[in-house]
Amino acid sequence: MIVDMHTHIVYGVDDGAKDLDMSRAMLKRAAENGVQVICCTSHSTPGHAAFPWDDYLAHLEVMGQVILEEKLPLTLLTGSEILYTDDAADMARRGDVPTLAGKNAVLVEFLPITDWGQITRAAREFSTRGLQMVCAHVERYHCLHEDMDRLYELKEEYGVILQMNCSTILRAGGLMGDKFAKKALKSGLIDIAASDAHNVTERACNIGQCRTFLQKHYGEETARRLLEDTPQSILF
Repeated sequence: MIVDMHTHIVYGVDDGAKDLDMSRAMLKRAAENGVQVICCTSHSTPGHAAFPWDDYLAHLEVMGQVILEEKLPLTLLTGSEILYTDDAADMARRGDVPTLAGKNAVLVEFLPITDWGQITRAAREFSTRGLQMVCAHVERYHCLHEDMDRLYELKEEYGVILQMNCSTILRAGGLMGDKFAKKALKSGLIDIAASDAHNVTERACNIGQCRTFLQKHYGEETARRLLEDTPQSILF
């Protein structure tokens, strides 16, 4: 069962799908890519803007009807991509922003220039509140590129789960591919691959292509771990 853990597929709530037609197209695209479970991780900025719960849940319900109408083999789960702030851990613990599938894991992003100390601070804060931190698109953070051993530390010291975008993984296969991504994948440091889909054009779901790439270059076990086993262990 392939899971897309990181998407912006709910229309009208963030910079992802702008309307129902786009959400419909994204649902179809995900199904074509072999995805069976989608975690709908709309952006949230705790303490700066209230999460749009009413619109989010109403639009999710409409999308559920689309799935029935189109006979798509998809299940939608709640979630959000939380931009780390001083209030993020407390608000996630209280349920002010959606956790992944309503459970104790949270998808957390940082600004690319965020320093290492703030990332470890976030990991401690979520951990002490009983929340499992999933670090979104780890390839974006300069401080991790500066010292790749920090990926080990996040996993071993803080129990952080590391997510990489499928587009980055696919770029790593090129002649001048992303060296950071290649090394992280080869070392087995990445736990989850996800689309981070925002539309069906330049930021579309590409999980099917990513799965084929992972199978070819890193083996079936790695492909299954990144796209099936680890996400399922968090969401179910």
